[in-house]
Amino acid sequence: MAATSTLTQRSMANSATSAQSSIYAEDPKAASSDASARGAAIYSQSWLLVIYDWWVLGVVSTYAWACSVPQYTLPWFQNNLRKGQHLDIGVGTGYYLAKSDLTGVQVTLADLNQDALDATRDRLVMEGKVKSGETRCLLHDITRPLPASCPKFNSMSLYYLLHCMPGPVPAKTVVFSHLKHNLTPDGVISGASILGKDVRHNLFGRLIMTFGNWNGMFDNRGDNAADFDEALREHFDDVETQVRGAIFLWRASKPKI
Repeated sequence: MAATSTLTQRSMANSATSAQSSIYAEDPKAASSDASARGAAIYSQSWLLVIYDWWVLGVVSTYAWACSVPQYTLPWFQNNLRKGQHLDIGVGTGYYLAKSDLTGVQVTLADLNQDALDATRDRLVMEGKVKSGETRCLLHDITRPLPASCPKFNSMSLYYLLHCMPGPVPAKTVVFSHLKHNLTPDGVISGASILGKDVRHNLFGRLIMTFGNWNGMFDNRGDNAADFDEALREHFDDVETQVRGAIFLWRASKPKI
């Protein structure tokens, strides 16, 4: 916990100069909807970045969503991480990247929140996963196409992101229609998201769902596996999905261009 706190403080201190490391940076106010910005704003609070791994990825994922991150979600991420160019979207604290072998991986981070980008970038350096200056950052609303300067990516990841995005499933999955154009022909895109419909939530899960949807952190009461699966198959030829507890795990490759 102390190391994470130090990382967060360092990230906040560096925020004035972080735009220089965001080689694809753009104006987030121009690039984001109000609803998307509200969902991302929570990650500006340094206290949340400190407890996120323990609370969200530990306690809540295991006991509210019945899907252990070390047992299910982290291996799913690692099995779909490719060498070459990797784009991590909605970075949180960088937990998944920090727990993975990044040898031969050029990481690009994309998020609406500069604090989250700074904290993740600094964490990867501090934990020896990448060298200083190697990680690229993109301050961007992913509901819009990526900047033309972005390369083709060998893999992409969207973990615990879609349930935070505003609107019904069709509004969220529009991201697949443009992300597929930035994926290499043999690349893979994967993710995990909390479902609100057609899954059984326990009391703890219902409380988190109610609070999250009330304060704008979530917008997922109508999110269901069938709609996500259909949207993925609309844009990719090779799709694999599964539901663990209340979590929808998915991977897709062979983009339909």
